[in-house]
Amino acid sequence: VKRPGKVLEDLDKYSVIRTEDACYRSDIILLLIDASEGIVSQDIHVSSYAVDNNKPVIIVVNKWDLHSHNQDDQINFSKLIKAEFKFLSYAPIVYLSAKTGSNINSLFKEIDLLNETLNKKVPSSMLNSMILKAQMDNEAPDFNGGRLKISYCTQIEGKVPTFILFVNNPNYFHFSYRRYLENSIRETFGFENCPIKLIVRSKRNDLSEIVK
Repeated sequence: VKRPGKVLEDLDKYSVIRTEDACYRSDIILLLIDASEGIVSQDIHVSSYAVDNNKPVIIVVNKWDLHSHNQDDQINFSKLIKAEFKFLSYAPIVYLSAKTGSNINSLFKEIDLLNETLNKKVPSSMLNSMILKAQMDNEAPDFNGGRLKISYCTQIEGKVPTFILFVNNPNYFHFSYRRYLENSIRETFGFENCPIKLIVRSKRNDLSEIVK
């Protein structure tokens, strides 16, 4: 995919469309960064396809053999990646060289680990204990005229780990509290390397209808 200013021909536009479609259809996305160029705006633009589709991502820094190899180079480059890709904070980072084959095995190891996480199932009893503790440790803020109360949580099938929360009123669910619960679930049950999805429903809804 070329940079936006260079997308002039029909073929280039078609490549962008194909990239968006590939992100939609994929199970795992490998976001390739050229270490010799550093992070460019197009890297961030392409990453938005993954974020918009809530896809698992592994950030692959290629051509690391062409980069300087001072003691803290990988640490500093990783900090830069985390700063630029804030919405991919969960994504593992792999440094390799496709040309020399250096560290290629680490990429396949990360793919296997990510696939294990995507297929992990958490018992509802453990989920609800965690949700109860999370609410006791950090009560939801007043929002839209009320305070959120979560009565039940369970994991359902999804491309990424998906959890449905039954609450007193979905309109009370502030985005900051959603982020808090997402992080709590990640840290408690080992979903640190992938996105998760929270579905919020009124406790009056019937679960059998929602999971159909």
